Amino acid sequence: MLLLWRAFLLLKGLRMGVSFNKVIVVGIGLIGGSILKTIKELKMPFETYGVDLNEGVTKLAHNLGIIKNRDNKLEKIKDDCLIIFCVPSLAFEEAFKLVKDVFNKEKVIFTDTFSSKSNLLDFLERNPEVKQRFVMSHPIVGSEKSSISNSVPFLFRDKLVILSPVEATLKKENLTKLKNFWEVIGSKVSLLAPEEHDKLFSKTSHLPHVIAYALMNFLEKELGKKVFYYSGGSLESYTRIASSDPLMWKDIMVSNKGEILDAIKGFKSSLKEISELMESGDEKSILEFLRIVKETRDRLVEKDD
Repeated sequence: MLLLWRAFLLLKGLRMGVSFNKVIVVGIGLIGGSILKTIKELKMPFETYGVDLNEGVTKLAHNLGIIKNRDNKLEKIKDDCLIIFCVPSLAFEEAFKLVKDVFNKEKVIFTDTFSSKSNLLDFLERNPEVKQRFVMSHPIVGSEKSSISNSVPFLFRDKLVILSPVEATLKKENLTKLKNFWEVIGSKVSLLAPEEHDKLFSKTSHLPHVIAYALMNFLEKELGKKVFYYSGGSLESYTRIASSDPLMWKDIMVSNKGEILDAIKGFKSSLKEISELMESGDEKSILEFLRIVKETRDRLVEKDD
C-alpha cells in the first residue's frame, strides 16, 4: 500500500510540475526533519539543504543523508528555491540570518510552519522585499515529541496544510507552486486569510494546550505522584499535549497572547455556566447541557470525516 501511495505522489508531482530545484529547511526538528525525510523517501527531484540554530543538528541531518551540506555554511543558490522555516516562531529573525545571503531574490519563495503568525507578520511589514516572496503555511500535524530524532517520512500524509498568502505577494504563481509542493508530499491544502489565522487557532489549538498545561499543573499540586496511578488511560490521553515542547509553546503564548487570552475568557464563561448548573442541582438542566454538547460534537466530528 505504501509503495502504491509513493508512486501516486510521484506521478502527481510530475503532473503538477513542482518547479523548485532546491529546498532549504531552516530548523531541522520534528517538522523540518519530516519534510526532508519525506522528500528523500519519495525520491523527489530536489537538492535538499538544511540549517539549524544548533549546528550539531545540521551535521546529524547530513549524516542521516537528508541534506547535502555538512554545516550551516551554504553557498549562494542561483536556481529556483523554496526556503521553509520550521523554527519556534520567536526565533524566526535569528533563523532568517542563517540564509539571508544564500538565495536569488528573484527566484526564491519563502514559507513557514508556524502555529502563530503575528510575529512573522510584524517582520514582513518591516521587510517588504521578503514579504513579496512569502506565502505562509501551517501544517496541522505534529506530536508532543520534538526534535529530528522523532521526525518521520510521510508525517504529512492526508494532513491539512493551511496556506495564508500575504497581500503584497507579487507573483500569484508562487501560491500555486507552494500548494503543489504540499500536495506532492501528501497534504491536503486549504486557504485562510492571515488575519483570521491566529484568532481561529487560538481556540482550536492554543487554548487546548493551555488547558492541558494548567490541568497538569493543578493535578500535580493536588495529587503528586498519584495523578496517573488512579486515572486509567483517559487522563493520560487528555493531557498528552502537556508534554509538548515548552520553547515552542512559550513562543506561541507570547506571540499570540491577545487572542489566547480572549479564548481563555470564553472558556471561563463556559466553565462558569456548567458550574452554576451543578450548584443549582437541576438534574434536568445538567442532562440537557451535556446532551446538547455531546450531540454537537458528534455531529461536527462526523461532518469533518
